[in-house]
This record gives sequence, structure tokens and C-alpha cells, in this order.
Amino acid sequence: MNLRRPAFAALLAALLVCGPAILPAHAAAIIAIVNDQPITGIDLKQRVALLEIMDDVPRGGMDDRKALKQLIDQAVKIQEAKRYSLLPSDTELNDRIKALAKNMKLTVDQLYAKLEEKGVSRTAFIEYVKAGMGFNRIMQGKYGQQVKASDAEIDAKMAELKNNISAETAKIMNDPRMRPVTVFTLMEVVLPVDGNDPMLMQSRAIEATQVMQRLKSCDGLKAASEGVFDVKKGKTFEADAAKLPPPMKAALEKGGVGRAIGPMRGKDGIQLIALCGVRKITPPKPNFAVPTRDQVERVVINEKYDKLEEQYLSTARDKVYVEYRDQSYAQ
Repeated sequence: MNLRRPAFAALLAALLVCGPAILPAHAAAIIAIVNDQPITGIDLKQRVALLEIMDDVPRGGMDDRKALKQLIDQAVKIQEAKRYSLLPSDTELNDRIKALAKNMKLTVDQLYAKLEEKGVSRTAFIEYVKAGMGFNRIMQGKYGQQVKASDAEIDAKMAELKNNISAETAKIMNDPRMRPVTVFTLMEVVLPVDGNDPMLMQSRAIEATQVMQRLKSCDGLKAASEGVFDVKKGKTFEADAAKLPPPMKAALEKGGVGRAIGPMRGKDGIQLIALCGVRKITPPKPNFAVPTRDQVERVVINEKYDKLEEQYLSTARDKVYVEYRDQSYAQ
């Protein structure tokens, strides 16, 4: 990059660092100066948040270092679009923003509100859209008729994608979370007890044992509790058998479906736990659709455009003045 610094740039940088009268609140967080414009830590955070909102996060994720590179490239794109008089007009820019909002099922006002909620300024968003529109026009004008995908390239990309799908499917199927899960349907049976009288507790425990011995199914609780005062059917719930305490799981399995275990002390009195059912849940196998040939062709063309764009930017970056105030970002 061109690091030769004009006199006015040096003066501006000095004022940004030393002039308290114009010092922004976050000036201490200046990371770099690009074309005499400071880029701060806040700008980097805004770019990361903006890309997440626009679902434009690059492969491999986004961090502050990548955000700075994107902002430098944005300055390059705007400078180049100006050079070719290809920056969008205000009307074109507004139409593009309306289209972006519509694709996100939002109004323009709702989109701006969402950006503001995430700390992204309207100016940062508009510059992002403007740079993309202008640079796309440059790329279309220079390479639009040249970039094509041959049959061999499409075939190779289809084979690559199919292999990736197979690998991803195998990876997911080997995940322990994809193993079948045994689920117990359980029901609480409560014999309420007021207070902590040991004799009353003992009496209710004996009654609970009688109910437990008579119980043959979860639907038969009424018959099993005949003659026993105030037996309440509690909630029915499902539990992963593997996560139950081993003694409880073993006792439930030994008793079988329709039987109960207990008695035990519960929050409201004496409690039984009945096993109402057992089932296995097998997570569905992922179904990755193989893309169509037309879709693969577009992927190949987009990858070619990406390479051409990077080649163009690599050369054009030398025309942009960049000074790193935080040298860790220059490496």
C-alpha cells in the first residue's frame, strides 16, 4: 500500500490525536486512517454487526481484523467507482435499499431500526450499499461477458459438492446426539400430607404402598386407590432415561410399564412415580439436497468473480492511503 503521506494528512492525523476541541469520544480507539478518514474500534464492531444483519458474513466468520480489511476495501471500491463515474445516484441507492429491506421482509424504516438496535449507523449502512453497487458495476463492465463456466468446471464442482455432502452427512450421523434416545413417560401420584407428623407420614406411606401394589396401568389409578383417602394424580411428563438416577431407572425398568415405584417423600406429601410408557426417539437423518446443474454453474461463476474481484482490489489498494495506528492490524 502507498504509505507516502501528504502534508494535510499529517496535519489531520495530528489534530485527531492531539486536538481536544475536535476529539471524538472514541478517538483513543483509532485503529487506522484510510484516505484521511479514521477507522475506530467502533467502526469495526459496526461492520461485524452489519454483516450479521445482512447475512453477508464471509466463510470462516468475521472478526475485527477482517472487518478492517473490508472497510479498507470499501474505500477502494468507492474510490474506483468515483474514478469511472459509476457510483449510484440517490434514487438508485434508495431503490436498492428498498429491495434489500423487502428481501428481509422489512420496511426501510424497520431495517434502519434493526440496524440502530445493533449499533449500526445509517451512514455505515449506506456506504456499505453504495460501495457494493458501484464496484459491481465496474466488475460487470470489465468482466461481465467474459466470465463463464465450462461443462468440465461444472462437473468438477458438482462432484466436489456431492463429496462434501457425503462427508457432512457422515459427520452428523456420527455425532452422539444422533443416537436413539429412550424416553420414559412418567406420572406422579401424590398422597398429600399436612405438616410433618411422623406417624401421619408413616400411615400415608403404608397407603401409598397399597396403591402401588394394586396399580397395573396409569389409567387404572382410580381403581388402585379405591378406599384410600385423597390420592391425587400428578403431572405426566417425559424424561430421557439415560439422565435419570441409575437406581430409579433400574427400578422403573424392573417394575415395567403400568407399575409404580416408591413410596418416597415429596414436596406435598408421599409420592409414587409410575412408568406409563417407553419409546425410542431417533433423530431424523439430515437430507442435504444436491444442487441443480444451474445452481452449480452460478457457484462456479461467482467463484470466478470473487477471484477477479480480489485481483482487482489487490492492485487498486496501492492507490489508497492507509496508516495503521494499531500495528497489530498491519501484520
